[in-house]
Amino acid sequence: MEWLLIIAALIGWLIYRGSRTRKANARAAAERSTSSGILRERKGYSAIQAVSKVRTFNARSPTSHSRAPARWVAKGEAVKVGGFTVPGGMFYLGGILPGQSNGSCGNCVVDPEAKAASSGEDREGRTMPYWPSYQSISPVARRTFLSWLASGRDDPSIGIGYVFLYFYGLERRMFVDQAKQDSPALIAEVRRLLAVYGDNGSFRGYASKFLDAAELVKGAEIFRPALRPDIRNGYEMPLSVRLHLGKKLAAKQPLDDTDALLWLLSLPDTYLRTPANRCFDELTELWASRFTARYPDGLKLNAPKTRLKLDYRAASGGFEGRIDISDGTVSLPDIAAISAPLDGLRDMLNACTEELAPYSRLLGRNPAAKGTIEATFLLPPELLASPTAMGTALLTRIEQMFGDRKVAGVRVTQLAKALSLDVEAGGKLPSGLCNQIGAFLDRIDVGMEPDRRYGSRNLKADGYVLLFRAPGGAKVDADAPAYVAAKAMVDVAVLAAAADGNIEATEYESIKAEIRAMPGLGGIERARLIAYASTLLKDAPGQQGALNKMKQLAKPAREAVARSATAAILADGHAGPDEVKFLERLYRTLGFPAEGVYATLHRGSVVIDEPVAVASEQRAPGIRIPPPPVEAGPVQGVKIDHDRLERLRSETAAVSDLLAGIFVEEPPAPAPEQVAPADVGGNVTRFPGLDAAHSALLGRLLAGDGLDRAELDDIAKDLRLLPDGAIERINDWGFDRFDEALIEEDDRVTIPDHLREALREVEAAE
Repeated sequence: MEWLLIIAALIGWLIYRGSRTRKANARAAAERSTSSGILRERKGYSAIQAVSKVRTFNARSPTSHSRAPARWVAKGEAVKVGGFTVPGGMFYLGGILPGQSNGSCGNCVVDPEAKAASSGEDREGRTMPYWPSYQSISPVARRTFLSWLASGRDDPSIGIGYVFLYFYGLERRMFVDQAKQDSPALIAEVRRLLAVYGDNGSFRGYASKFLDAAELVKGAEIFRPALRPDIRNGYEMPLSVRLHLGKKLAAKQPLDDTDALLWLLSLPDTYLRTPANRCFDELTELWASRFTARYPDGLKLNAPKTRLKLDYRAASGGFEGRIDISDGTVSLPDIAAISAPLDGLRDMLNACTEELAPYSRLLGRNPAAKGTIEATFLLPPELLASPTAMGTALLTRIEQMFGDRKVAGVRVTQLAKALSLDVEAGGKLPSGLCNQIGAFLDRIDVGMEPDRRYGSRNLKADGYVLLFRAPGGAKVDADAPAYVAAKAMVDVAVLAAAADGNIEATEYESIKAEIRAMPGLGGIERARLIAYASTLLKDAPGQQGALNKMKQLAKPAREAVARSATAAILADGHAGPDEVKFLERLYRTLGFPAEGVYATLHRGSVVIDEPVAVASEQRAPGIRIPPPPVEAGPVQGVKIDHDRLERLRSETAAVSDLLAGIFVEEPPAPAPEQVAPADVGGNVTRFPGLDAAHSALLGRLLAGDGLDRAELDDIAKDLRLLPDGAIERINDWGFDRFDEALIEEDDRVTIPDHLREALREVEAAE
């Protein structure tokens, strides 16, 4: 028995010795791989220094150790394998990989000795294991893989396992073989694959990390990646973002708006909502505006102690490594270790996204709406003049109207065409649309007249509109007494100038001079009044209609107009020839004899007892004004009775109500019966603060249980309203009244139940 024990011990010792030898060989092979692998320190790259350790994995042993090693098929080389001619190269072909005696990483080699089926296919890769290798997959799967290689490698319907099998070879060539001459082609090929198969999250993650590491290996300069909504990469920040931001942190530079958004979007837990994805360009512009307002000097961060490293794990499972990164002088800090300001940035991003939601919904229903006036009304104020949001074509069309001038007189149809609006020929534009056009022009610093928001008439499709450059569109207080009085005087002056049907340039200049001389007005008010006068003089057909209306006024009303004009002229203490001519024309328009002008001038005013006191030695040429019936005395300069002037202004303002009846357009026709419910009854004040069209639309929503979106669009069109603009207008009114929006949009457009009773109370109160 002893000899049996001796033999057993000897066999055990031999087995143990052989095991030690195999482990030593394996370690030597690993060390050879490490010393020659791509992830070791590379000299000559000023931007990056890398130190790594490669770990090899066990793989199936080759069937024969006598086979020739596998080789890399160069790009553009065609080979025959498995019954296919495969052009393009860029894969490993043959047996054992160099330096891999145990067959590790053999999963990327196309082995000609592994049989491919002569027919059939497995396009979805159902028979493939999680980590496939060419040798381990079925003959049918091999045939499918070779067919895909031979046919361009761009079929998006192929199973992602085949793409990974091909990717394994690209990965090894880049990082293990260190084929520097092939680096540009390898990077380009992975970018191409990413464009075709990037919808697969797993492949997108591995391919993106490949590109990050490849750029490091190439020694490329650090650059700022482009902003894009899908920059987020798996479960960690993209290395390109961390490199760029790490470099800024190392240099103690603050983050600008693009840096901050890049940081936020690249975080694994940032998920963009539909408005942000659909309207990404608008989002970046809005973000830039809000970020700059909050951080005018940029976002300043303290660099963390954590240093930036790259852990690379091959998709094939065949190797891994770590790269310590620097900018050539110091190691870079890792911004992934900072979290303090992220909550505030996320809140700002969410707010921007929410403000773009109405605009996004419109584009979702109608992508062609981008750049239209309807879309611009749904944008946040910061984007209203943005070429990105509005479309450069629209702004260009407006600019072309001006040329190199500050004023542009155009037909309303021309303006409507520039704004991509359809208007009916010969008809009047609805009040709501006129207001929207004016509001849009305000936002690009353009004023217009006539502008009904400031007391003018509605635009007519075949009418004339004057555009003029002015900050904010030349907003004025149309109810200010000085403006009301001045506008009334312009109305009278223009009516008189047009009385004979022949308006001369001197008459227009005279009216402009009167506007400039009117007290209590600022530059913006004067500019708008001059524009208003220009449109009245230009649009002769509409002006004649106003003249005819004035002729039909009762005699007391016509006398009031005459008194107002005379009082305004006498306010400066004299009447020049042009002013006398003006009054003569006005009197003829009102149906009074022209001789009455002279009697009125000599009396000073038909309603004022005392004449205006003027110094005789400074009288201007024209009709002589009698001196006041008091003792004469030396008078220096022009003496103005301010109490009298105040009464004159009051009288001028009083007659403006009369003129308003002349210049206000006819009430809009009642809404079509199928649009407005019977109980509307044409009452334009059904909901105070809304015009007739918006009131009718709100009434229709209130009358039923809601409307389909298409039905609401049709009703709005019949009312000549822009659907989304109308909803926004009604909701704004709702916020003013009830502190919440009235209209909710889901499957149907509805009014919340708790607001219906409140609306009916408002309606009943009227």
